Amino acid sequence: MTKQKLGDASIGLLLAAVLFFAGGYKFDALSAARANSFVPSDSVLLDKVDYPWGKVFIFDSPEKPITVLSFKSFGFIWHSSMSTYNYHHDDPIQTVGEISYSDDKGRDTTVISIRVTDAQVSYLEIGPEGNRLRKEAVLHAPITFSWDRSFPWNDFNAKAFTKDGKVLYEYRYANSNVIRSEDFKWYPIAL
Repeated sequence: MTKQKLGDASIGLLLAAVLFFAGGYKFDALSAARANSFVPSDSVLLDKVDYPWGKVFIFDSPEKPITVLSFKSFGFIWHSSMSTYNYHHDDPIQTVGEISYSDDKGRDTTVISIRVTDAQVSYLEIGPEGNRLRKEAVLHAPITFSWDRSFPWNDFNAKAFTKDGKVLYEYRYANSNVIRSEDFKWYPIAL
């Protein structure tokens, strides 16, 4: 191989590498998630969920809580092009991350992460009938639920309970004639 051909090949490889990494491809899942254009630069990682095919990262920032999906590509390279966001609320229970995803490659997930500040909440139950999960409440820390299947928000049937088993809050839209995404949150139940 001549020096000219070697130089051309080196420049081609360097250019391909620059375009590859500028396009959001990274060597680890977290870097790929942070490279997602919807993740604010000042975001803080709250939690993550691992799957054989990828990872779900839950971030918070002053702007908004955001959930990001990073996929394995080419065996060892990661890329993130999927994200969802929630709204900040000053409520005693807040959803800080949420995503439901399914594709034709068999990559399925539903993840929801909750932060509780109400000391009366003892535990949370979330999920469709037959696939319902229960977790104890930990104040001021993310409580993350995950499934290896995708299901819609109206199957969450998410509720927060007292230690006596009484429902304190439920996750739903406001009872009104207008549906706004910022109204999808935790509402107190009259006891």
